[in-house]
Amino acid sequence: MMSDTTAPDSAILEVQNVSRIYRSRRFLFARDDKGITAVDNVSLHVRLGEVFGLVGGSGSGKTTLGRLILRLEHPDGGDIRFEGMSVSSLRGRGLKAFRRRMQMIPQDPYQSLNPYFSIYDTVAEPLVIHGIGDDAARHELVRKALESCGLSPAQDYYPRYPHQLSGGQRQRAAIARVMVLDPDFVIADEPTSMLDASISFSIFRLLSKIRKKQRVTFLFITHDLAAARFFCDRIAVVRQGRIVETGPTVAVIENPQHEYTKSLIAAQPRFSFVKNPAEGEV
Repeated sequence: MMSDTTAPDSAILEVQNVSRIYRSRRFLFARDDKGITAVDNVSLHVRLGEVFGLVGGSGSGKTTLGRLILRLEHPDGGDIRFEGMSVSSLRGRGLKAFRRRMQMIPQDPYQSLNPYFSIYDTVAEPLVIHGIGDDAARHELVRKALESCGLSPAQDYYPRYPHQLSGGQRQRAAIARVMVLDPDFVIADEPTSMLDASISFSIFRLLSKIRKKQRVTFLFITHDLAAARFFCDRIAVVRQGRIVETGPTVAVIENPQHEYTKSLIAAQPRFSFVKNPAEGEV
C-alpha cells in the first residue's frame, strides 16, 4: 500500500485516526450494538493549495469524512485539525468563522438551492449570514461571484429561480454561492455527478481556474478515477471506511498497489483518463 500520511509543515488540514460509527436508536444504549462503521481510523493530510481527492465507491465513507471535516458531524474518535487548530473545539464565533473559511460544493445543486430564493438572494445569503458588507457591497460581491463562475452578465440571472436554469447553470450558481465568501478550503462532493460529460468538463475547468486565481485548497470527493486524474494532485482510495492506498494521482493510477484500486481502474473506460490541466492541454 502506498502511503504519505506524515503531515508536512505545509499541511492546512490534518485528519488523525478519525472514526465515525452509526448506531441504531433502538440499540443506542445496548452494550452489544457494534453499529455501522462509516469511517474507520482514517488519517490523512491536505497541503496548502493542492487538490486532494477521496476516491471510492458508493457507501465507502468518503462523504461522511467530508461532513466530519466540515463539522457537520462529530467523530467518535480521533481529531481533525485545520491550520493546527482542533475543529472539535470550535464553538460560537470561532465555529462561524471556520465555516466561512471552509465551504462545501454540493452534489445536487437543485436540492441544495432554495427554490423560493432568486439567484441573487441565493448567492447573497451567505454574505447576510456572516454580516459581510452593506447592500451595495453585497451587490458587487454577488456580481463578481456569478460572473467569475460563468454566469454573465450577472444581472440577467439575478431575478431567475433555480428551476429556470439548466443543470450546469444551477451548479455554477451553487459554486458562486460558495465562492462569494472567498473561502480558503472547499470540499467538492461529487460536483459533476448530476451533469453530462461535456458540462462536467466545463465545471472542472471552472474549478481549476478558481483554484489558480483564488488560491483555494480543495478536497475533492468522487467515485470517478478519471475525474480525479484530471483534477487532483494526490488521492486517497477509500474502501469500507478505510484508506487502502494514497499517493500522487498519476502514480496511484498508473501503478496501483491495492486490489480495490485495480478494480476501480478496470471498471473505468480507458479513453476517459485525460490529462491533468497541470500537465498540458487536453
